[in-house]
Amino acid sequence: MPISRKPLRADVHKELLDLILQGKFTPGQRLKDTELALQLGVSRTPVREALLRLEREGFISAQLHQGFSVKPLSESEIRDVYPLVGLLECSALDEIPDPSPAKIEQLNQLSHAMRQEGADPLRRIELDEAWHRTLIAESGNQHLARILDDLKRILFRYEYAFMQVSQWVTESLEEHRAIVASLERGKRREAVRLLDTHWDRTMKTILSTNFEKGNTA
Repeated sequence: MPISRKPLRADVHKELLDLILQGKFTPGQRLKDTELALQLGVSRTPVREALLRLEREGFISAQLHQGFSVKPLSESEIRDVYPLVGLLECSALDEIPDPSPAKIEQLNQLSHAMRQEGADPLRRIELDEAWHRTLIAESGNQHLARILDDLKRILFRYEYAFMQVSQWVTESLEEHRAIVASLERGKRREAVRLLDTHWDRTMKTILSTNFEKGNTA
C-alpha cells in the first residue's frame, strides 16, 4: 500500500520490515529499490536507505550485482549466536561490582515498563536491550560491549518474533525478576546461572517454534 505522506526513512523501514515479518516478502525473494519505491509511492533514496538498514539488522542480504534478497531464518545462526551472547553476558555479570540499590531500582523499572508496554515488539526489544545493558553496565569492557551489540544485531529478527508472543515475554520478565532477586541477596553465582538459563531458554523457544515442524520461513 502506498505511503500517503512524504515518509521519513523510519517510515519506509517500518513498512518494509512489516512486509517481511508478515511473510509478504518470502525468503530468497529479490527486493529491487525501483519496484519498492513505485509500490510505496516514494523516491528511491529512502528505500535504498531502509534496505541498507534492514541488511545491517539481518533481515535481508546483499549480493554483488544482484541487489537485496530476504534472508531465511537459520537454525545454525540461532545455535551459533545465542550461546555466545549468553557466555559474554554471564562472564561480564560474574566480574562486575555488586549492584547498588539505584541499579537494582533501574532494572526493576525497566522490567515494569516492559510489562506495562503494549504489544509493540520493537518497543519490547528496546526495553529488553536496555535491561541487559544495565545489568552488565559496570564491566567497563568496550570491546565486549561492541561484540555484544554486533551479535544482537544478528539476532534482531529472531528477537522480533519472540517479542510478538506475550506469554514468552512474561516468562522472560519472570527470569529477569529472579536474576535481580539473586543479586539483591548477594547470590552472584546464582544470578549468573539464571542468566545463562535465560538465554538458553530463549534460544530453545525460538528453535522449537521455527524448526521443529520444518518451518524455516
